[in-house]
Amino acid sequence: MIRSTLLLFLLLLVNFVYADTSRVHNAYRLPRAIEHPVVDGELTDAIWNSAESADGFLQQSPNPGAPARQRTEVKVIYTDDAIYIAARMFDSSPDSILHQLSPRDEYQNNTDAFGILIDPYHDKRNGFFFAVTAAGVQTDSRYVFDKSDVSLNSVWFSKTMIDAQGWTAEIKIPYQAIRFPGEQKQVWGINYTRIIRRYREQSWWNTVDPNKAGIVNQCGDLAGIEDIQAPVRLALLPYVSGYYELYDGRSANSFNGGMDVKYGINESFTLDMTLIPDFGQTISDNLVLNLSPFEVRYDERRYFFTEGTELFNRNDLFYSRRIGARPRYFNSADDSLGVNEYVDENPLTTRLYNGIKISGRTLAKTGVGLFNAIAAPSFATIRDSVSETTREVETSPLSNYSVFVVEQILGQNSYIGYMNTLVLRAGTTDNAMVNSVQFRVAADQNRYAVEGYIDHSIVHGLSSNGDQGYRYHLEGGKIKGPFIAKFRHHLVSNTFDSNDLGYLDRNNYYNYGTTIGYNYFKPFGRFMWTINEVNVDLSFMYDANQRTFFSITGKHIYTFRNFLTCGINWLTNPIKNFDYFETRTPGRFLIYPKNYELGGFISSDYRKVLSLDASTSYRIFLERNRTIFKYAFAPRWRVNDKLFLVYRWEQELKNDNIGFVAREVDSDVVFGLRNLNTVTSTLTGTYIFTNRMGLSLRVRHYWSEVSYKDYFLLLENGGLAHYDYTGNANISFNAFNIDLIYTWQFLPGSELSIAWKNSVLSSGTTLYGSYIEDVDHMFDAPVSNSLSAKLIWYLDAGQYLKRKR
Repeated sequence: MIRSTLLLFLLLLVNFVYADTSRVHNAYRLPRAIEHPVVDGELTDAIWNSAESADGFLQQSPNPGAPARQRTEVKVIYTDDAIYIAARMFDSSPDSILHQLSPRDEYQNNTDAFGILIDPYHDKRNGFFFAVTAAGVQTDSRYVFDKSDVSLNSVWFSKTMIDAQGWTAEIKIPYQAIRFPGEQKQVWGINYTRIIRRYREQSWWNTVDPNKAGIVNQCGDLAGIEDIQAPVRLALLPYVSGYYELYDGRSANSFNGGMDVKYGINESFTLDMTLIPDFGQTISDNLVLNLSPFEVRYDERRYFFTEGTELFNRNDLFYSRRIGARPRYFNSADDSLGVNEYVDENPLTTRLYNGIKISGRTLAKTGVGLFNAIAAPSFATIRDSVSETTREVETSPLSNYSVFVVEQILGQNSYIGYMNTLVLRAGTTDNAMVNSVQFRVAADQNRYAVEGYIDHSIVHGLSSNGDQGYRYHLEGGKIKGPFIAKFRHHLVSNTFDSNDLGYLDRNNYYNYGTTIGYNYFKPFGRFMWTINEVNVDLSFMYDANQRTFFSITGKHIYTFRNFLTCGINWLTNPIKNFDYFETRTPGRFLIYPKNYELGGFISSDYRKVLSLDASTSYRIFLERNRTIFKYAFAPRWRVNDKLFLVYRWEQELKNDNIGFVAREVDSDVVFGLRNLNTVTSTLTGTYIFTNRMGLSLRVRHYWSEVSYKDYFLLLENGGLAHYDYTGNANISFNAFNIDLIYTWQFLPGSELSIAWKNSVLSSGTTLYGSYIEDVDHMFDAPVSNSLSAKLIWYLDAGQYLKRKR
């Protein structure tokens, strides 16, 4: 009680000292135009003379609140079918304007840029962002409060020019590219931003204060929009693709076709559908050797599951990699083998029949989303080596995945939402459902906030009989200003399970934590800005109510005036902890010793032709000679404005590590004393021919060697006793991938891509003693090569229907 009172007193004191000093809200009234300006970057159309100018940009960084170092002037008009923007970026040194080419959606590379953020519903939470670089490269994204999702990929038009006064950007954003309410008179949120890369400066028309939480909520007003009608939003994106694959001397080829459909149900809601999708050109996963008790989470790279999914991304309840993943009963093919039988074919992924998304927001600022996908059944082929007869074994049943979300926006960036996920499978296998309620309540101009969620899961089928579980999370505190202070509490019951469609690395625990931070974003002394944070966390087992981990961590980041950034991070587990997860056995725990870690990093100025990122850390355990040493370095070379290369080397050395090995027949748990050496080497590069055509390269090699020195049995008190284990737990693991992809956006929304993918995967118990020798032996394993081409054609059926009318 005393600590809570002291914390409240400190929060009130900080609130009093650091009062809100935000600028007056900017407003812009735009005229309606009859004639459409030509989007050529010249800004010579007469209509621009009648438009009001927006200027007076202020810095977000590096000196928040200070006037931008170069003047920017923006004009906006609207017509019956689009918004037009004319931006003049004055520059006293036009020859110093940086204009490096980059792939689409990477506008914050070594280039100047201009962007516009639109909040059509004026809910101060959801926005559309469109930006173009001085080299003409487009970026578009969806903003939710302060998080940006660059998977939007709308069709819009822009043109830039560099001249004696600086550079210009002329932009057309068709109403098909955004959603807005069906009101006769409308007021939208609006903001404009400019990046001057040589100064590392980003400025906004309406002040964006880095000490305030959120971006969309700091927009100005856009008034004067009247009598606009939402267009018929119907786009068809048919595709054809062809593949040639070669693996271990065997070749195969395939030809595919399908279609994506985007349809505006009304002015606010959109339906996205994919029919017989093809994700074969998706960048390869970063495979790793996983010795932990927790599932590795991989990034989603398939465009259908990344575009327009911001409503569904809550609490990790929608992990789209579950859809089209490895068949649920993949190993059942091996388990079902009879005499003289072998697995002739066993697909590694399930095929999707289709997927749909419906999402939008009503006039009352209620967001609604519906997602549904159907995965085809998957079968393995079993062959008899004597009779040559075959049979099929089902490895995954016909499955339906659905998500429903509703969210109500309240004042001051508060909201309340509900989410349901449901997985239904044919036959008698498991079905699963999760219900969730989320909320956020903010006060005092978003200075304080409390947010959280409550989830309930139920799984019914072969592996369970209606098992139910729950989870909740609550956090709150002061989130705005130089000083921040937050408290959090998280609980997951031992029967909660959201993994049929979500991602849950563990259950059966609860914890308490607090974060204290001090962030200063104005230049001082030799520094441009600093971020400082300390976290304290205490965890317990849910069913046993036993303490598991207590940790204190911190990070301190400083950027110097020459834009060299460096930081220190540290961690301590100052008391003996109890690990209930590494044992993989309910009720059993391993004593986890006291340990301390110190690390740091540097990142040099990316504006230079050559720059460098580097980091290192050292962790020592008060047990044997147990240590963890990690280091990484990543030189970056901007060869010219078209060619850019990054090489990254990471190595982690674990000495005298203790880890799970096996569970014996008599339920004894075997642990091992081991050394681990892991190296990840990655080369990425881009060569951009034009702002619509480019070549990307990614070469990655991952190697991990695990060498066991001794084995132990786990004792009831969490200690270890020597054990003569007869198995060989040594591991040598290699994963090598090459992804070379050429893309050409030959028309807005239409694209041709050609991809070559090469991969090698090897794993065994033979240790070769060195990294070089192991790499040599890796290529003795079968090599997979794939060459593919895919053509996507964008058809604006809405414009066709408009002309027909």
